[in-house]
Amino acid sequence: MNITTTYPATQDRIIDLISWRLNVPTHLIFPNTSLGEDLNLDAFDRQMLIVEMESRLNIYLSPEEVEAIETVKDASFFFQKHVA
Repeated sequence: MNITTTYPATQDRIIDLISWRLNVPTHLIFPNTSLGEDLNLDAFDRQMLIVEMESRLNIYLSPEEVEAIETVKDASFFFQKHVA
């Protein structure tokens, strides 16, 4: 798999999941959208969102990877890393 062709697809899935879970229109979620500042998620809510993504994508991240996720782009990167 070529990461340059699958990365946008993973990012789109992440955006769709965030949109569905938080009831935020997809056109308001961008790669640089911050889970904390832009989506107003506290540490617990951010953790719960990542757990939901792990469950729905059937990909499980290390605690260090979860801790490093601050933006949509970060989430897309770490989930894509496990697909490739």
